[in-house]
Amino acid sequence: MNRIPKKSTIAVDRTRLHEFSLTPLQQEKFEKGRSLFNEGKFWEAHEAWEDVWKEREEEGRIFFQGIIQAAAAFHLVFVHPRLSGARRNILKSLAILDLFPPSYLKINVDELRSSLKEALAAINASDASPQSRISNSLLPRL
Repeated sequence: MNRIPKKSTIAVDRTRLHEFSLTPLQQEKFEKGRSLFNEGKFWEAHEAWEDVWKEREEEGRIFFQGIIQAAAAFHLVFVHPRLSGARRNILKSLAILDLFPPSYLKINVDELRSSLKEALAAINASDASPQSRISNSLLPRL
């Protein structure tokens, strides 16, 4: 399987970041990922979005990269606790999502960023279980 290189946020031309149309199949996978994310099935959401990410052109991939890393981060906080990996994914996701407006592809990006920052603060403040410091009710619904 050939890996698609991920573009550094420094190398992204922000003027080329605009909302784009998804094909009907991509839209279906995107919505499936959103539904899975909202059910707390973060890894499964990651997988659904990865299919769309692979099909997008260069600048269209970066947003999916950000939400995929957010889903992976929440998976590593709530489902399969690995805090160092969660921290790395949160930081990567935030760096990407900071490139985007408050709402993008009907996702409240501001709310997602806030939830990621809350999770990062809980991880940094915790020596054991950040899950107890993060309210499930504050997890974003995409």
